Amino acid sequence: MKFLSRHNVPSAMSLALIVLMSSSAMAQTPTKTSDAAVAKLGTIHISSAEVQQLLRAMPDNERAKVKSDRAGLDNWLRQRLASEALLREAQQKKWAERPEVKARIDTAIKDVTARIVSSSYLESIARLPADFPSDADVNAAYERAKPQLHIAATYRVAQIFLPVAADADAATIAAVRKKADELAKQSREGDFAALAKAHSQDTPSAAKGGEVGNLPLAQLLPETRDVVASMQLNQVSEPVRSASGFHVLKLLATQPSRLATLEEVKPALQTALREQRQRELANEYLSKLAPPADVKIDNAALEAALQKIN
Repeated sequence: MKFLSRHNVPSAMSLALIVLMSSSAMAQTPTKTSDAAVAKLGTIHISSAEVQQLLRAMPDNERAKVKSDRAGLDNWLRQRLASEALLREAQQKKWAERPEVKARIDTAIKDVTARIVSSSYLESIARLPADFPSDADVNAAYERAKPQLHIAATYRVAQIFLPVAADADAATIAAVRKKADELAKQSREGDFAALAKAHSQDTPSAAKGGEVGNLPLAQLLPETRDVVASMQLNQVSEPVRSASGFHVLKLLATQPSRLATLEEVKPALQTALREQRQRELANEYLSKLAPPADVKIDNAALEAALQKIN
């Protein structure tokens, strides 16, 4: 969508890559015809199930951003196929049997095993009852957190978008600007939604009469924020130039900034309180295992070790 702040998308895509690259799902040779392959490289394929796993593991807002970033998804698919091809080539050459590689693998297995055993054991020690925290705890946390629980004002906006190529010459830009001016004038006198459906080049919003959603200013293109914030209800703006083209905007509705209700943030508060208490229990147990008074640090030996590292 050309209206949303595009610098939010890479972070979503980065999160997506981390989620799936750290999972056990791997591109593989097809074994089930019922699981459609969304990308192939010879006998290597990435299944529909893998992509679904990627998306389900993400928060709803991040999932929506990733789904709309087809270029990012396509790039990820190519990288996954190339990575799997590289791994298979290394396996065919028995690379893992080289002494120096095997030593690194053994060390990694020991490190991962130690972390899993230690962390799972500590989790069992810091396990909390299912009914923690109590409603009183949640209410108290809500009162403490109120200064940070304000929801930003939102703006329900529609647009007519006319793209301009990055390398467009002055004549082309002037022609698109002229058309945007004409559409702005027509939309003030006629049906904005109908004009958006007929002329806007942002397909997702055009299909909805130009509507791009109910968004805070931070999620709008920087060039449009001041314009939207200053508009009156049902006002149509002059064309706004962004890096991707011209936007004719209409403000459909606004919601002022407000304090989030307890019900809206209760799940997040419960999670935060559980995580906080688990950390406290874990730290208390570790302190018992290694009391400060019993831990001896040889500062001279430590300093000597540090000096050996450039």
